[in-house]
Amino acid sequence: MSAVNNKKNYVIVSLTLALLLSACSSSNNGGSAPSSSPSGESAPPSSSAEKRDVGGLQVPIVDEKLTLSLWSPAGGNFRGTNFNEKLSFQKMEENTNIHIDFQHASEASEEAFNLLMSSGRLPDIIYHSAWDKEAAKYGNQGALLPLEDLIDEHAPNLKRILDENPEIRGQITSPEGHIYYLPNIMLNSDNLTQMFPQVRQDWLDKLGLDAPETTEDWYEMLKAFREGDPNENGSQDEIPLVTVSLRNIMYLFAPAFGVDMDFFVENGEVKYGPYDPRFQEVVEYLNRLYEERLLDTNYLVDTTFQSLTEKVTTDVAGAWFGWAGSYMGNFTTLMEGKHDTFKIVPVAPPKGPRGDQRHVSFRYPAAALGLAVSSQTNHPEEVIKWLDYQYSEEGIILNNFGVEGVSYDLVDGEPVYKDEVLYPQDGLTNTQVLLNHTIGGGSWATVEDPRYSRQIQTANGQTENPLINFADYLDFDFKLPPIQFTSEESDIAVSGMADIQTYVDETINAIIMGRTPVEQYPSVIERLESMGIERVLEQYQAAYDRFVDSQ
Repeated sequence: MSAVNNKKNYVIVSLTLALLLSACSSSNNGGSAPSSSPSGESAPPSSSAEKRDVGGLQVPIVDEKLTLSLWSPAGGNFRGTNFNEKLSFQKMEENTNIHIDFQHASEASEEAFNLLMSSGRLPDIIYHSAWDKEAAKYGNQGALLPLEDLIDEHAPNLKRILDENPEIRGQITSPEGHIYYLPNIMLNSDNLTQMFPQVRQDWLDKLGLDAPETTEDWYEMLKAFREGDPNENGSQDEIPLVTVSLRNIMYLFAPAFGVDMDFFVENGEVKYGPYDPRFQEVVEYLNRLYEERLLDTNYLVDTTFQSLTEKVTTDVAGAWFGWAGSYMGNFTTLMEGKHDTFKIVPVAPPKGPRGDQRHVSFRYPAAALGLAVSSQTNHPEEVIKWLDYQYSEEGIILNNFGVEGVSYDLVDGEPVYKDEVLYPQDGLTNTQVLLNHTIGGGSWATVEDPRYSRQIQTANGQTENPLINFADYLDFDFKLPPIQFTSEESDIAVSGMADIQTYVDETINAIIMGRTPVEQYPSVIERLESMGIERVLEQYQAAYDRFVDSQ
């Protein structure tokens, strides 16, 4: 059957209520330093606690305190220095009797991950945000432990999820039939949407404008923002469209022209956006916005969330593409009491000149991010049991909500955040406060809980769930699914894309900024061909066809 010829194939409504615990949160975007070695040493003995059952898993996992090492990014919204500062991990250690030696670096980068994997000295557990493309490669090289047998024997909570949701098992199984990483899982279809276009409704109201529907509507709206003084300060200081990355702007506009910034699927054929002639229309449109100062002319420089927040909260930003909580919700919270009419609304993805209208910023139930187990670990059973705890009812609640009585209370059996989390008084956003308590269900090898995002949205003044608005625009046939490469495919595709991606980023920015004429775009396609994009596409096609056949 088609990989995605029916959306309901990916709308997963299984598991009991106790297991429908999932949550959206700020994604990990830091890097980390390699552990000196897998942690096999035990800490001083602790008193033996009585065993209890957690979804079939017996905890404490070990009688004597055991230390395991874990390489993981710290995350951009986390204000601490080590995940053990989070109360959820402290409670997890108390429950499992396993201490995690977190290894963090000051900067997030693919280079840091590559250095770790080539170091020859791996920690017990490794985090990565793109295991779907890398797991089979490192697994076949012997760096990662195959987990399917360990899951069957020692991970009852995760095994139950995979057995009841075979689509998820298929998404994380390598071409050779192995599971090399455990993913973040979303079991609620409403939260598959991630980022979406957001517009200042109060600016629309002041200028007498309707929400934009087409790419030309967007142009006219942004032009009105630039010229109409919607912040009413008598100065033309408005920045109509702001962003922290070109990629976010591409997510917004490229689908309207029938393509994507990255790989996508059209009639069963895998294509690469910048290699498609239609992509010239995308950069031509963005060049138009840039030349007329409708797109932030500092978009290549101001790439931090802090810089974007400053533009929004100083009332100069009119529209952007971002998250429901950390963007739309937090901006609303930060402006409360400072701006009487400030209001943000989600708007539908723009319709393009040929009628294309898609929303591509959504995820499949099994995310690419997650945790893998090093083949160098001395404690494979203890590691898989600790990982299984992340998917238990207890672990899911800890990862999404933190510790009962500290960050949340149970109200009629439902976890409800405390007011000091939802409505912080110290200048922090509620996302930042929450991440002092827990890892966040959307950025870890666990199950996300939609009740997290619902409470954050409500606290931030959102009476409706904005993510539901995009359900009709999710095109699973267009979006490349979470394919997995063989080692040979990975060697060609991943390494080949390294130079191609650098060239594409530099060239597209040059065209948008007017340094390279847009009429020269056919030469970009020729250059991509000479750089081997056709061979890369062959690997993606093979992996995609294999994914389709497995469904």
